[in-house]
Amino acid sequence: MNYVATKLQRLNASLTRVQATLATLYTALDECAGSNVVSYRFSSSDGEQSTTRRSLKDVLDMIERLEATEEHLINEIYGMGLVSVSVRRQGP
Repeated sequence: MNYVATKLQRLNASLTRVQATLATLYTALDECAGSNVVSYRFSSSDGEQSTTRRSLKDVLDMIERLEATEEHLINEIYGMGLVSVSVRRQGP
């Protein structure tokens, strides 16, 4: 397999992971928005257990970062957007 095909395959795999994580975070966002609970403990026959939820701000920050990563990966895969700039200064 050549370099370009390997890189494209890796970028597609990364994009799939990012989109799956985003789907999970959107679900967590819906749950967080409806609840103010950050953490709680409960006892059952198996012993004491605790659960912690992320704050709404943390979830929103993660979504924002992952959406930027998703956009970057899409631009790389489809060759869109500004990839690099080379500027040369000419003498007087």
